[in-house]
Amino acid sequence: METFMGLSASSQFDAQSFKTKAKFQNFVRKVLSLRCDKPIFGGKFSFRYCCRWVVDWNLINKITSYIMSYRIQHLRMEVNTFGFPESLLNCKSFETLDLRSFGSLPESYAFSMLNSLHLSDCYFGGSDPIDFPDPFANCPNLKTLSVSQFNLKNRKCFRIPGLQLLSLSLENGYCWGCKIEICAPKLTSLRYHWIGGPMDFGELNLPSLSVLDIRVCVLVFGPSGQPLRIVEKVNDNMNLINMFQGFQNVQFVKLHSDTIKVLTLVPGLLEKQPSPFTNLKSLKLYSGYNSKLPRIPFHVMHYLLGDSASDDFEIVQT
Repeated sequence: METFMGLSASSQFDAQSFKTKAKFQNFVRKVLSLRCDKPIFGGKFSFRYCCRWVVDWNLINKITSYIMSYRIQHLRMEVNTFGFPESLLNCKSFETLDLRSFGSLPESYAFSMLNSLHLSDCYFGGSDPIDFPDPFANCPNLKTLSVSQFNLKNRKCFRIPGLQLLSLSLENGYCWGCKIEICAPKLTSLRYHWIGGPMDFGELNLPSLSVLDIRVCVLVFGPSGQPLRIVEKVNDNMNLINMFQGFQNVQFVKLHSDTIKVLTLVPGLLEKQPSPFTNLKSLKLYSGYNSKLPRIPFHVMHYLLGDSASDDFEIVQT
């Protein structure tokens, strides 16, 4: 699909709409050649390759050359490959970037114009598990960051700096044994959905955070329903409590039933902890699909709500 609107353009190439690899690639080359005859700069570009096809890097290189030449501002790219087109790192026009299914991402990015970044089903490259640079440190205008289904295997620390960052979402990554550090003084919204127990947050500098959505699970199931990992009760319980301590200024909290289960794993531990949400205005507890929220013990509610109960406390069936 190719749409021209005045001085901007939107290009969308989806392999799922084609029966064969040859037809799709011929279509892409033809459309790009036609647009070369009508030089329109900026706009949106979306490209999705078929996961069953062997990647044609000649085509990928042609696409990346086109993206750079026409200074694309909004890019969505899903290729299902272990490699990464390094030339994209030299493109300075990106304002929004959505990368999916790249088996090896660069260790760092330097996009001065970028304000929104989404990474999904990706592995961060590099060989040194200790000397792992801050991947987003050179994106000074980044305001929205979403990272899901990502792999940080063998990494000791994953840092997320963001002087302008307003919204952050972390969902279902593989990084056991990795410590996460977040320094985002302007961050107002955090979504953290994690399968396999809460991560170890080494540092949380989030003075402006007001909206929090937390879901952590105590058990991971394999494709056949077999349990892959049972939560390590003490570590996971303390990791969650330590994480909550970095959210003192949060006003609106959404917790899921799995998170409540983690809080109740170690008897006697939660009673010794102060309530983490000192400015709480709203607390909503969500049950799973077609399931009931488990009975919440008094000491858990006291931990969450503190001495003064929230005026807006709600249990939501999802």
